[in-house]
Formats: sequence, structure tokens, C-alpha cells
Amino acid sequence: MPVRQHQARPPRPRGRVTAALVLALLSPLLLMLPAPAQADDEAAETDPLAVSIDQLDTVSLDGRTKGRITVSGKVANTTEDEWNGVKIYPFIGDTPMTTSKELAEAADLPADALVGERIVSEGTYATIPDLAPGETYSWSLTVPRKLLHITEPGVYWFGVHALGATTPTTADGRARTFLPLVKEPNKRAKAEKVSLVMPLRRSVVYNADGSVNYLPGWTRDLSAGGRLFRMLETGSEMPELTWAIDPALIDAVRNLAEGNPARNLAPTDEGGEEPEESGSQSASPSASALVPSPSTGPDTDAEEALDEEAQAAQKAATVWLGRLEDALAGHDLLALPYADPDLSALATTDPDLLATAREHTAEALARLGIKATSAVAPPTGYLDRAAVNLLEPGAVNLVSDRMFRGTAPVIADLDGHQMIVTSSGAARGGPGPNDPIDAISVRQRLVAEAALLRGSGKPLVAVLPDGWHPPQTPASFVGPWKKAAWISSSTLTEAIAGHKATSITTNKLRYPRREMKAEISADRIGTANELIDAGTMLQRVLTHNDEISSDIVSEALTTTSYSARKGDTDSAANALSEVSAQLSSITVAVPPKVILSSMKGGEFQVTLSNELDEPVTVRLDAITDESLRVATSEPVQLDANSKASFNLAASMDDTGTHTALIVVTDTKGNPLGAHASVPIRPSQVSGVIWWFVGTGCALLFAAIAVRLTRRIMKAKKARTSGAA
Repeated sequence: MPVRQHQARPPRPRGRVTAALVLALLSPLLLMLPAPAQADDEAAETDPLAVSIDQLDTVSLDGRTKGRITVSGKVANTTEDEWNGVKIYPFIGDTPMTTSKELAEAADLPADALVGERIVSEGTYATIPDLAPGETYSWSLTVPRKLLHITEPGVYWFGVHALGATTPTTADGRARTFLPLVKEPNKRAKAEKVSLVMPLRRSVVYNADGSVNYLPGWTRDLSAGGRLFRMLETGSEMPELTWAIDPALIDAVRNLAEGNPARNLAPTDEGGEEPEESGSQSASPSASALVPSPSTGPDTDAEEALDEEAQAAQKAATVWLGRLEDALAGHDLLALPYADPDLSALATTDPDLLATAREHTAEALARLGIKATSAVAPPTGYLDRAAVNLLEPGAVNLVSDRMFRGTAPVIADLDGHQMIVTSSGAARGGPGPNDPIDAISVRQRLVAEAALLRGSGKPLVAVLPDGWHPPQTPASFVGPWKKAAWISSSTLTEAIAGHKATSITTNKLRYPRREMKAEISADRIGTANELIDAGTMLQRVLTHNDEISSDIVSEALTTTSYSARKGDTDSAANALSEVSAQLSSITVAVPPKVILSSMKGGEFQVTLSNELDEPVTVRLDAITDESLRVATSEPVQLDANSKASFNLAASMDDTGTHTALIVVTDTKGNPLGAHASVPIRPSQVSGVIWWFVGTGCALLFAAIAVRLTRRIMKAKKARTSGAA
């Protein structure tokens, strides 16, 4: 008989005392004991030997006892001491888990829970050389199938323990996963339909000037060995995979491939030719549409001016875009609303913005030459009632089984809105202490959930979790999957074929409070709308640019995405400030005061200045009271960095002084930000003044007449006296 070291069996909720129950019963006694130096979960996190499982050459076992299982990974010394005589032993559970609920409970067990029996037979373990502090070593071991004494169908614990020479019975490092045992396909048990959806989305954040933020992270993800690069490699190998594409990701990568330029105000409507429409009906894009051509990318001088970060990102992005076509070829494609916006937040606060996101996706995919079916797939799996009401007819709507109370149907129908239900268990990944969404953890959780559905007639539809770590070597990941005859990799259409939608009522839905709290705020949605409006005005102002508005819509939508829930909160506001400053750089100058020649009308001169490096077309409007009228100008075109002066007509209804606010607007009369005020009055004086002037003149003339009369009379009197 093989030598084994006994480990505690996995929990079985029905009729067994679970570890959680034992802990609950003992908790009053534990409270009376001195507190340990570290909690169990903290101890698990600080295992002196960190162990990972990177490859497992089978996804499942059958009832036979022939063959071998090979498993490999790494072990790292996390301490400051050297470790000697380390050995890696495999272990296997001896009690199968037979429900998805049991799997979920098992995945939540503490990392140091005893869940199986260690196999210590000679030749089944790996011996590790001395490990210096911080050193990592790759290990591999092979276990004969006959040493795994399991025969009942179900899902078993499987993993390895690392033991040092000084601790021959206590694990100093652990790695665990799930390993199902299934019977070979036969007439009674057909192959289980499994439909995998791989979301191609990532957090996209733009700088205030429209360039992509944080280039080192993009370079890491897009380069060979990076997460996004490995996703393409894995996807191209997987059979019947469905891609859920966020066009915002592709647009951001294209921007990087062009050298990550800032927002471009240059002319876009000159000298261009309409691209020829392709007659192909293939869902795959053309490489020329995905990879920016030299004519649309930066010129040679610009390339030389790029800093090292931009050059590295440009190189990685160009290679990644070139591989994207192959990865998408032959697979079903789903198109998410642009930037994968927070559906429930938009449905409640601004449904029109959700419509904008869908329209933007259609435009982006048409530009890229990609044909895809409209879809939604919230990363959390939840939609509230308002979001369900906005689901599109004919779209593929993917939600989690956790969204439903009780048993979730294969397809749910709420008042005509149909939703395909996906597995929340498969999306959660595997158990600790390893990363639950590393490649092996995710794969084995998928096959474990699929094995438990076998024979039920229900398919497994799974959306791979965001942030999951694709395998370093896709062949070692995908090969065992393909060899599992009991798995039937299927498209979504094939997986749900024959299943009718189940009508549900609103009270069947769940939308947790934590989801409501996590939603994008109304203020952030409002700022995104303000940015979109500013972009529309900027395009209306620029004489020869008809693309800037679309670019700014792209930037604004990224600030409403699910990934932005806990991410950057200032990018939309910063971009809005930048665009507003550009609009306000078109200014108007007016005289200190204006005196009209008459109340009936007159003109005064104003000067428009364009401080942008591109030509613009604007108008002038005036805000006045009811007694003053200033004519609105016709559209005025200004060259880049230029000025122009012209006259505005004005008229008044009274003789007072009134102020006109001269405002620079776009061609539809929307204020751009710049303005100037000018006081205006007529040159005519009032009737009272004329009365005083007239009276004074009359008195003057009367005084002159009196004086002349007196002189005449005096002269006559003198002549009369002389004659006497």
C-alpha cells in the first residue's frame, strides 16, 4: 500500500460537521484563551514557502486507475533564512463534492484547512535544492493514477504541500485546486456543453490632453508575456470561444500604436478619400483596419521625438494589434457598449448616455471592420430593474446566476427582456492560498462546475473573470481541455439551443446594496455629459475638423465604465477644463465705451482673436436689456493665431447708458466662454437741456434788445439836449 499522511476531509454540508460549524461551537471557549500571535488567514498569507501550480496535464479523471498525472509549478522562499531539504508532496481529497454549493463553500475554506491526504510514496514527490532568501525554484512531479484511490464521480481536492526538513509533518507552503472525476461519455451521459466568453476589456484612462494615461502598465500588458498578449494567444487556441469586445480598448491601443498623441485639432476633412467597403461577411477584422497605417501614424520626425515610454508602448501596441486579427478569427464576437459603461448607473441617471455608448460602439466597429453582435456582460453579473428595461431586443445579455433568487434558469425573460444566465462559481475561480483567478485555478473551477452539471441537461455558460491571468503557455492550458471527451465546447447559440426562456417576475431579481453603493455617481455622469457637450462645440468651432467630437465622446465614456467605479475620478473634469480653455482662447475685444450718433442706430467696432493653431468659425452674440439692441454677427472665420475687426450695429429706445455683454459663440449660438462688456449711450442730449439752452438764448436776446433800446433812447435824448 502507498504511504499516505492523513489530512482532514473536505466539508460535506449534508449530515456532516463542517469546519465552520466546529469553529462556531468552539468560539465561546476560544474567546477565553489567549489570542494567537496571528490569525489563521494571516498565517496562510505569510507561509514561509509560497507554492504555485502552473501546469496540470489533465482537467479531470475518469474511473480508470491507469496512467499518470503530472503537475508542476514554483516554490519561493519568502523568509530571510535559507531553507534546506524542502520536498513537494501531492495530496488528494477522499470525499467528492457533488454540488456547486459545496464547491463554493470549499473555495472559501482557510488556506491551512486540512482537506486531503498527502501522498508520500517514493517517487511521487519533488526534492528542492537549498533555497536562499527570496529564491524561487521550479518543480515538477508525477503521480501514478493508481495512488489516487478515488472512484465516485464528483469533484475532489487536489494540490501539493511544501515541507522543510525541520517540519516533516507540517506544511510550510500549499497550493490547491479542484479535480473532477467523471465517467466516460456514454449513451446515458452526453458530453456537457460548455460555452466560454472571454471579455476583451481593460481600464482605459485618458490624460487631460487626450493621450492615454500610464504607459508602463499598457506596455507590460500588451508585450509578449503580458496579460492582454496572453489573452490573444489563449483565445486563438481555445475551441468555440466567444469574445466580448470593448472597442474602447482597441481604440486606446491604436492610439498607443500611433505614438500616443494628444487630442488632435488639425484638419480632418481635407484631401481624404472614403475607404472602400469590403464585400466580405467575415466577422474577423482586416489587419489594415486594426493597425494604423504609416500615413495615419506619426511621421519620422515625430517618432524620433517620442520618449522611451511612448516608444515602448508604440512597439507593443503595434505587435498586439497585428495578432488581434488571428485571435478573433473563427470565433463568435460580441460587442459591449463603448467603454463598458456602468449599465445600472446610466439606466437610472442618464439612459441617453447608454444609447450614445451603443452608437459609439457601432461606429467604432464599422471603422475597424469588425462585425459583432450587440451584447452586455456586466463584470459583477448584476443589473438592476432599470437596466433590464433598457436591454436591446436581439442582443446577447449575459448576467450572473447570483442575480436570481432560488434556482436560476438557463434563459430568463422579464417582460420580454431575455438574459442568458452565466455561472458565478466559474467566474470566482479556485480556492486559496493561490490567486483564485490564475490560469489553473480558473480552468479547474470551470471544469469542476461543468462536471457537476453533467447529466442535468443544463449547459455551463461562463464569462471569464476580469483580471484573470491567462497561461504562460497556452498549449499546456488548452491541450488538456481539448482532450476531455466529456466536454463539448460550444458557442452560446449551441449551448442554449433547445432551452426556452423562463418567464420571471421582478421579485425574482436580486440587486445587492453593495452594487448600488458601487455605482458611478450622478455627478461623474454629469461631468461626462458636460465634456461631451464641450467636444461638440469644439468640433463646431474648428473649421476643418470633423472628428474631435467623436474622440472626446470616447474619452468621456471611459469615465463611466465599471472599471472606473474605484478608479480615477478627475479625468473627465481635467479634460473638460482643457477643452473649455481651448474654447475660451477665442476672445473678443470691445471699446471702453460707445457713443451712438443717434438713438435710431449706429455702429461700433469689435476685434475677434483666435489663439488656437487651427482656423475656427464663430459668431458674436450680445446680451442686453430691452432698451438696447445689438445685432448678432454672421459666422466669422478666423485663421490660426489671427485677429479680425468688424462693426456691430446697435440702436436704443431711450437716452440712458446701457451695457451690452458681447459673447463669443459657436455657429449655433452656444457661448464658448470668452466675453466682454461695453457701455453704450446716444450722442443726443435731453429735451430739458435744450429748454435751458433755449431759455438762456431768449434771455440773452431780450437783454441785448433792452440794452440796444436803452442806447438808442439815450442817444436820442443827447441829441435833443444839444439842439436846445
